[in-house]
Amino acid sequence: MKLKVTLRKLRHEKKRVAIVFLAFLFVSLGFNFTLSAVGSISKAVEDFAKRGNVELAVEGVTVEELGRFGEVVNYVYFNDTEVEFNGKEYRASVGYGEFKSLHVKTPEDGAVVLAFLRIKKGDRIKIGDREYEVRASYYYLSGVPFVLVNKKGQHLYALMRCNNTEALAMFLMENAKVDYFQVYEDSEIPYMDSLKNIKNFAMSFFYLLLGASLVVIVLLTVTHVKGNVREVGILKALGLSDSFTFSLFAGDYLLIALTAYLVGIPLGIKLGHSYVSSRFPLSTSPDCLYPLKFDVIILLGTALILSLPYLYVSRIRTIEALRFTPRKSSRLRFFAAFFVVFLASSSAYFGVKGIENTLTLELPYNLEVWGDPSKIAQIPGEKAGYLSGQKVNGMTTEIYFFDYESIFEKTLIAGRWFEKEDEAVIEKGLARKLGLKVGDTIKVQLLGEEREYRVVGISDMYFYDFKAVFLPKINAVPDRVAFLNAENPEELKEEYERLGLKVHTIDDLKRQTENNLMLFKAAAYGVMGIIFPISLFALFALIYLEIESNEKVYATLKAVGIPNSHVWKESLRKALPSLIAGSLLALPVSLKVGEYIGNIVLPAELGVGDLTKIFPLLLVLYPFYGVFIVLLTERALNRLDVVKALRS
Repeated sequence: MKLKVTLRKLRHEKKRVAIVFLAFLFVSLGFNFTLSAVGSISKAVEDFAKRGNVELAVEGVTVEELGRFGEVVNYVYFNDTEVEFNGKEYRASVGYGEFKSLHVKTPEDGAVVLAFLRIKKGDRIKIGDREYEVRASYYYLSGVPFVLVNKKGQHLYALMRCNNTEALAMFLMENAKVDYFQVYEDSEIPYMDSLKNIKNFAMSFFYLLLGASLVVIVLLTVTHVKGNVREVGILKALGLSDSFTFSLFAGDYLLIALTAYLVGIPLGIKLGHSYVSSRFPLSTSPDCLYPLKFDVIILLGTALILSLPYLYVSRIRTIEALRFTPRKSSRLRFFAAFFVVFLASSSAYFGVKGIENTLTLELPYNLEVWGDPSKIAQIPGEKAGYLSGQKVNGMTTEIYFFDYESIFEKTLIAGRWFEKEDEAVIEKGLARKLGLKVGDTIKVQLLGEEREYRVVGISDMYFYDFKAVFLPKINAVPDRVAFLNAENPEELKEEYERLGLKVHTIDDLKRQTENNLMLFKAAAYGVMGIIFPISLFALFALIYLEIESNEKVYATLKAVGIPNSHVWKESLRKALPSLIAGSLLALPVSLKVGEYIGNIVLPAELGVGDLTKIFPLLLVLYPFYGVFIVLLTERALNRLDVVKALRS
């Protein structure tokens, strides 16, 4: 009985039904878009992680020889070289290979790129004197991009499922030159630290979106409640029970909202996966399970919020409800909506801005040369040993071994450079992650042996996402890298590359950094793109529901000749001050929230200067919202049936 009456009521309130349905559809799309994007990236990385337990880069052995120790999942015979795209040169590992985890191998003609986020299918790239068309582009967790072409390189990269890692290590030590060798234990997943950071970074935007959307839901619910008080009074005067009154008064609202949310789930999941795939080509299908776990909780929470009006219905006094009084919109509702919208979107912006500020790359050198120790010994500049895959207090990191006098002393932001064998300098990202400060002791797992070092300095260098460790040199680790301050870095780069060395200029590092930063920018701008239409629709719903609940008042004004401008000016006087106050108060809060979000992945840095950069955007948004309010109010009043409204 109640359901039939509720459905009959919905047929007579098509406009209200459409507004509420679209509002909750937008919310559902926003939630599932974000969750699907996070789940898709996580699934891609976890699928990759399950494939292999050893990752290596060597010279002097073949895939067939590695196959004696297990299954080789991904491999490429490569040379480090320059790839030209859109007039800019990027460092990449180029060669012949196959990546089973992505179901891709070297094409007969053209190229396939991995971990090169700027390059898409159909683009053209230049390697040396030859131009290639990109046949496919995939997301892959790698510091340096891979380009698969029909040309075999000197070095071999491989990800494999090894049956005996100790035997493999002995074989490589006897038969190969090892540039990189990382073994992942049973309890470890490759790149898990990076995966957790990326997932937490993206999920922080989901929580911003969730908070903003819940506030919008509450505001719409309050507006719906306030606009139906007289109808509730009539139903109670007729002797209907509170439960039956609620089913007519808010049950329809609850039914529409939950239906709209359910309709938005599959579409949001599909859009989220498509958005990520367009920027980070994935080989996996949409991850439906990850969003659905959250959707169940969100649906239960939404049902609870939308059921709260029952308490309001039971407390309404019939006589007061039957008195017709115009319902005035509360400036507080507009203020709350704009505050949470600007807080969420600005926090997303500042989160990425804080990371960009960190990656300014003010380095004490302009040329970085990597290679065989015997060749590095012939290079001028400061030299350092290097080990990756080591652990500090249980966290995987990389270690550089320097002299007791170093140009990197200029990068210290606290303490001093090391002077003894048991002293260490750590980067600021590691210090933040582990809560370390000058004077603390760290345990370093070095070549299978655990050693203790005292932290004497903290650096702001950008090695390994600011989480590298600098130690005094030891005999077991030869110099593999040289840092130079050259007057002609580009010319020296060509000269050293002819010697078979890997060379990076500052411009190379900046371009690589920009490429890696695209992941974080896509997450932030995707959420900002969702929040903006939600804010417009929330504003639309608030104004529309107010006009509908007071349609008799506005119909009377139109009947006596009062122009529409009188009404939309009133709306502007209510909404615009709330818009300005809400946005300005949200900015300083969002600066701190954004700094927290940025610190999830890198030691983000934000200041008052970053706050002022957003004001020009506000000067554009204020008139836009003002015009939107005018057009919205004008349209609602033009569609108002004066005769019908006065008869009601």
